Amino acid sequence: MENEKQIALKRFSDALLCSPEVYTWHYSPEGILLDTNSPEHVYHRIFEHTECLEYMLKAGREDSRPVVLSAKLGILWGAVFEWEEDQLSSCYVIGPMFDDKLDSDLLTDAIGYYHFDDPDWRPVFIRIMRSIPSVSSMLFLQYVVLMHFMVNGERIHRSDIRFQSRETGPQKKSQARKSRYQTYLAEQGLLQMIREGNIDYQNALNKASQLSSGVGITTDNPVRRAILSASNFTALCTRAAIEGGLTPDTAYTIGDGYLQSLIECKTIAQVREINHAMYDEFITRVRKEKQRPGYTRQIKNCVAYVEAHPEEELSLENLAREVGYSPYHLSRKFKEESGLNLRDYIRNVRIERAKLLLETTDLTIRDIAEQLHFSGSSHFARIFKEQTGMLPGEYRNQNLK
Repeated sequence: MENEKQIALKRFSDALLCSPEVYTWHYSPEGILLDTNSPEHVYHRIFEHTECLEYMLKAGREDSRPVVLSAKLGILWGAVFEWEEDQLSSCYVIGPMFDDKLDSDLLTDAIGYYHFDDPDWRPVFIRIMRSIPSVSSMLFLQYVVLMHFMVNGERIHRSDIRFQSRETGPQKKSQARKSRYQTYLAEQGLLQMIREGNIDYQNALNKASQLSSGVGITTDNPVRRAILSASNFTALCTRAAIEGGLTPDTAYTIGDGYLQSLIECKTIAQVREINHAMYDEFITRVRKEKQRPGYTRQIKNCVAYVEAHPEEELSLENLAREVGYSPYHLSRKFKEESGLNLRDYIRNVRIERAKLLLETTDLTIRDIAEQLHFSGSSHFARIFKEQTGMLPGEYRNQNLK
């Protein structure tokens, strides 16, 4: 009679057969296939031929944590281990599946890579590969977490899952996929530059832009894919900026503004432009923050609030309330520490924001003047020319992106 665990596992396996069909496999600790609900035995041959089976057994003998196994073409399996008396007793596998759409060119290359001598086998192989479902990375990892609970009765987090390094697989040299590890390293380098406020970032940013996003986003719309990737990067940059010294209020306000701009993008070029502007602004702000070592906490908070909210009505009374000073004390301390009158500083910040709006939006000059609390277009134009040496319209014509 089946025990409760076997019944639960069978129900779980049956549930995974709902659209899209995801199969389960049961292996002995020696790698012998004991049971499966897949009608395609060739999946087992692929699992074995790509050395995923060997890697699974090695990983299962070393540690009871689940592991994600990856093969050529980006095929994924999830393996869960059952231990008895401190040694491996069974391996349960979910898969195969893809975390992205199958690349047709890569599939053609794979046929040559595997040296299929039988021409009748090639269409069968293509059919089988195309039948493998695409499942989002998050859902796939959740499947693994659930199976681990079914087998071991232990609740784990997705972060507990181990990963096998994906094989390089058959690739066209001109279209070789960059290693996700490369992408991770480049991304970490960019985030560290934000934490440091390092303005010499251009080479690193150019290099990173040649790599993939590192995030498997399944969508046929390239603009949508670019927006999602840029949004993920914006969230990471926001946290890095906080680690670099920006207040959470400042960093999240800036990040949210760029996320809203990304949503409205219609082309990949617009996404890249906003992504670069976001990165540059975080770098610049963190650098400015680090160049104010003599500022007291209250004056730093005042500066951060002004820079994050130039569109608000920034009265002396409101700012004093934000930092916990009286209006007189804030005005005196700000001039003492920064060398500027607070009113002049607010004006300078608003001119900088106006430059950004002129460069990246189609707002009218009147709208920008009103948004940034200038008394009118002519007043805005006069102050703008005093600061930049040109009128707002001239600046826009030279810098519109």
